[in-house]
Amino acid sequence: MDITKEIERQTKEYQDKLELLNNNNLRELVARKSSLETELTALDEVIFKTCKSLGISMAGSSSPARSERRPRMSGDVISTKINEALKAAPQGLSQIDIANQTGVSYPSVINFLKDNQDTIRTEGARKSKRFFLK
Repeated sequence: MDITKEIERQTKEYQDKLELLNNNNLRELVARKSSLETELTALDEVIFKTCKSLGISMAGSSSPARSERRPRMSGDVISTKINEALKAAPQGLSQIDIANQTGVSYPSVINFLKDNQDTIRTEGARKSKRFFLK
């Protein structure tokens, strides 16, 4: 192999790469993507607020990020809310139903039910398990 041909080949290769670098619009594309993502976030918020005001779920779209912190509940508040929900439901409630009706987070409901087995009666198994007050 001739060294001059190798140098010419490498020179052409580097010139092609340099031309590609100079002629691309990568910065423009990144800026456009950023502006579109901002617009999409704003549209998601509008959709979320509209669906919330209409009382419908947002099937297939993601909910916007929470701007406020979820309030923390003390053990007494959690206990009161769960006991009231179970008193109002003589047919019993599932764990997810308890969480939805009381506003208590699902993991907190699970912990409460585990810690208060002496005051709570269960029927069923696995997904059909229902909880009642004793």
